[in-house]
Amino acid sequence: MKKSLGVKALVYPSPVWCIGSYDANGRPNVMTAAWAGICCSKPPAVAVSLRKAT
Repeated sequence: MKKSLGVKALVYPSPVWCIGSYDANGRPNVMTAAWAGICCSKPPAVAVSLRKAT
């Protein structure tokens, strides 16, 4: 049976995340993160856990 969950911030399953950004010159930069997830649903926000070595 199909059940609607409504409008929610959901992330499951989450094997890896691709985190992207742009520098001051507009050049893209992307990294892969293994530990990330939703930390707040209103407003939608995600948390990424990184080590200093990465």
